[in-house]
Formats: sequence, structure tokens, C-alpha cells
Amino acid sequence: MSNKISKTSYELPPSLPAGVSALDMILPPQVIPLLVLLLLITPIVILTGESLIIPLLEWIRSRIMVAAGQEATFGDLPTYFFIKLGAFAVLAFLGGFQLLLRIKTIYYTAWANAFPRPHALHVDYQTDSNRGMAALIQWKIYQVAMVCLPPIVMATITFLVGLVELYLFNTFSDLSFIGLSVQLTIELFLIMMLGLFTLFAFLNSIWTALTSLFGDIVAVTEPDLPNPLILQRCGRIAFCSPYVYVLFPAYLLLLLGIFAEIAWLLSSVDIHDFIGFKANVSFIFGMELLTVIWYLGFNFFKFYTYHHGLSIYYSKLPPQLRECFSPPPPTGSASSSGNWFANRF
Repeated sequence: MSNKISKTSYELPPSLPAGVSALDMILPPQVIPLLVLLLLITPIVILTGESLIIPLLEWIRSRIMVAAGQEATFGDLPTYFFIKLGAFAVLAFLGGFQLLLRIKTIYYTAWANAFPRPHALHVDYQTDSNRGMAALIQWKIYQVAMVCLPPIVMATITFLVGLVELYLFNTFSDLSFIGLSVQLTIELFLIMMLGLFTLFAFLNSIWTALTSLFGDIVAVTEPDLPNPLILQRCGRIAFCSPYVYVLFPAYLLLLLGIFAEIAWLLSSVDIHDFIGFKANVSFIFGMELLTVIWYLGFNFFKFYTYHHGLSIYYSKLPPQLRECFSPPPPTGSASSSGNWFANRF
């Protein structure tokens, strides 16, 4: 069956669709107002968050000091502060996180139009940006849960067990029928084992974050795939393309650059100075623009690496395993493509 499948679709290099210029791929018309909005609201969101988060952390630290019997150094926060904090969280999600995902969806959809089918055994890339946006949001929530929850759960368990051990040590250390050395040995062994599990969960989360880097591309180009299958796909093709050995370090450099930019913005600029144009606004916007260009260039390289790795994965399948694959459904049958991958990949 596989001999009857034409290979011309995936052997062709990426090409621009009819009526689409290179400028449309670099700067799609529908993304221009979103990019301008992103450049405007990103500093406001970051600086406003700082003005709300710092008082909240001081209030929490003051409550902990009161619980420990010390004198409070920070007064109570008014009710409207928490209302402002909740409203900021909602607006930051809509104006920051969701806006960035919308921009990424538009670009991935535009690039998917230019890239052919990666292999004869793979379905064509989907180009429905609305369905891709919904799938991308669901994937991001799932990815954050898979990356962040394991170390958080293990660190919480370790912390609670440490508190219990401290309480038991203070309670039974003076009792003669319990040997102090035995108690210390058991407690230290338990806390060390939990600490190792926590470290392993943290390292595994870093590994999951790297190997699931292609998940947003899969979600946009194949919005019918369930999230566990997307994660499985990412793990299988994570190192198929040799370009990943450049992609992964570039991703880490991108994160370090963004964190350094945010740290400089928080330490050098005040929200009132920024809104009142007393800060160096042109420098801030110029730095943002360079970051956005770097970010978009990285995402295009990631898209190309995913496409290249997917074609290599299929080409290296053993003949006996390749016969287990059936030809993909015709272009446009989105619902059946999800079922095909659920059974085959």
C-alpha cells in the first residue's frame, strides 16, 4: 500500500502559496495590530504586576511573622487591593498570555501554508487558526501542568514531612525509651530520600520542558490530537533532526535574555514613570522589538526543525512497522485525522 503513495508532496521544499509574498510570511497583515498591541501592553503588565505582587509578598511575610510571635512590620491590605489583584490576573492572561498565543497561532498557520506534507504517511498541516488557537491554549495548560506540578508536589511533601520530623524530634528527643541516634538516622534517611525524589522531579520537569518544545506546533497544525498524544509525539521526534542541538541551546538563551530584560525593567523603571513618559520609552520599545524579532525567528527555526525531524522519523521507520501505517485521510477531514493518529502514532 505504501508503494502506491506519491512522495512528491513531502519531497518538495517549502514554497510560497499562490498570491502570498515573503513579506506575508514574515509579517502577516492580521498580526500587525496584535504585535503593536503586544509591544504597548507588555511593559505595563510587567510593571503593574510588580506594584501589586511586592505588597502582597510583604503582607504574606508579615502574617508569617505574626504567626511566629513576632511583631508585624506590614499592615493589613484593604479589600479593594485583592479585587485589583484578581482583575489584574484576568487582564494579564487575556492581554498577555492569550495575545502571545494568538500571534504564535497566526504565524504557525501562515508557515504551515508554505510547508508541504512532511511525509506520505503523515497528514497535511491544518491551517484553521481558530481551531489551532483553542488547541494551543489547551496544550499550554496541559504542558504547564506536566512540567510544574511534579516538582511542586514533591517539594510540598518534602516540606511537610520535614515539619513533622521537626515536631517529632522536639517532642521525643528527651524521652529515654527512644534512642536519639535511631531517631536521627530514620529522619535523615527519610528526608534525604524525599529530597532525591524532589531533585529527580525537578530534573525530569526540565527534560519534559525541552522535549515538549514542539508541542505548540503540533497543537496548531493538528488541532484534533489529544494532549497526551502530542506529548508522546514530541518525545519520539525530539532528537530526530540534528538541528535540535542548535535549537535547544537557542531556546535556553532566549529564556535567559527574556528574564534578563524583565529583571532590568523591574529594577530600572517605575510604572508611573513609564506611563508619564519620564522613562526612556524609546529604548524600552526598541529592546522589546528586538526581543520580538528574536522570538519570531526562533519559532520559525523551531517549525522548520519539527518539519525536518518528522520527515526523518517516518523515513527511518522499519519496513515491518511502516506497513502498520495506513495512508492519511484526505485533506480537510479533520476529525478523521485525529482518530488516525490516535491509533497509529
